[in-house]
Amino acid sequence: MKTYDILRRARRSLAQAKVRTVLTSLAIAVGAFTVTLALAAGEGGRQYTEEMMKTSGDAYSLTIYSKTAEVVDNSGLSEYGVIKESAQTNALNETDIEKIKSVDGVVNVATVYSVEPSYITRGEGFKKYVAPVNVKVDRTEMKLAAGSLEDNKIPLGGLVISEDYLSSLGFENAESAIGQSITINFPKITTDKSTSNESIDKIFKIVAVDHKTDATMYYQPAFSISNEDGKDIYSYQTGDEKNDKYYVLFAELKDGTNIKVAQKAIADKNYEVYSLQDTRETLLQMVNIAQWGMVAFGSLAILASIFGIINTQYISVLERTQQIGLMKALGSRKRYIARLFRYEAAWVGFLGGMAGTILALIAGFANPLISEMLDLESGVNLLVFNPLTSVSLIIIMIVIAISAGYFPSRKAAKLNPIEALRTE
Repeated sequence: MKTYDILRRARRSLAQAKVRTVLTSLAIAVGAFTVTLALAAGEGGRQYTEEMMKTSGDAYSLTIYSKTAEVVDNSGLSEYGVIKESAQTNALNETDIEKIKSVDGVVNVATVYSVEPSYITRGEGFKKYVAPVNVKVDRTEMKLAAGSLEDNKIPLGGLVISEDYLSSLGFENAESAIGQSITINFPKITTDKSTSNESIDKIFKIVAVDHKTDATMYYQPAFSISNEDGKDIYSYQTGDEKNDKYYVLFAELKDGTNIKVAQKAIADKNYEVYSLQDTRETLLQMVNIAQWGMVAFGSLAILASIFGIINTQYISVLERTQQIGLMKALGSRKRYIARLFRYEAAWVGFLGGMAGTILALIAGFANPLISEMLDLESGVNLLVFNPLTSVSLIIIMIVIAISAGYFPSRKAAKLNPIEALRTE
């Protein structure tokens, strides 16, 4: 008997017991639905996490601090009038920069400059505004409403403004702001950290307009300038042409560098080193725990369906004892009888797997509703289905069903044809 003929006979046998077949398939469908939905949610959660990481920092950038000095006494209560020795943070200098640059994979070490503007304006005839000015050090991706940044870096003399500031500055939209000039006034800062009457105007050209998205972990509307411009302004404001004391450094790594290896190499040189990879791994671990928790729940439903298949197949063998005896009397071999029942189980697994997968895909149409309920921006999908994963899951359901039907098919194959034909 050909495989195709056995498949057709198995399908007809299942069709004759529709209710039993549907109920058994639904048990598998529940498990397949839960597992498919869990995998889709996990994939969506990972993609959303990766998107957040892009706007939260540069993946190939390390934040470096000097290790704090040891605390002599860090236990118990402090006695009144007695000053307790505390930890001291050592400043970094040019020597530290050279040591970090010597690490394999490090292509640049940037220092952080803080600048303090007096006001921001479009020039004569326009109002003056007060807003923060950030110095962009690394290649953190900025979500842009208009304009562009090569390699996520702001060019010398370039300026990125927040979309929140467009109307105040008199721009109709983000596109109309690109190429326009903005004047920022920076005062001279005295030794006691107060501002003096002396100041300088710096003119910048708007190269991009950024905006907040739900995937942005930390966002504050601001004007952003390049690190080179920040250094020049910092030198003017502080009067320090060569500042050799830094409290934080950013090491830029070559794309493709093993971040963990580079991080450890710098840490071994007695520095505190942090990377975006640390946060990413923590968030992805939380997503994976939630996903595999749902998969475990779905697996319990699949486990229960295995016993349902075994029970259904045994009942089918008992109901068709005479039919089996007749087939054997007409020359059907044991392996054909066994295959018939295994194929019936395969059909049940296929129908259940297909039903569960299709129901999960239908649930995927609820992505806009889920985004709305979680107050996420339009277009964010937290359920992302992988076709290969769905097909693999259906195949797994078929294999599980065939395995569950092994013992009933073995019993059918071993029936004595004479005894079977005597059965009323």
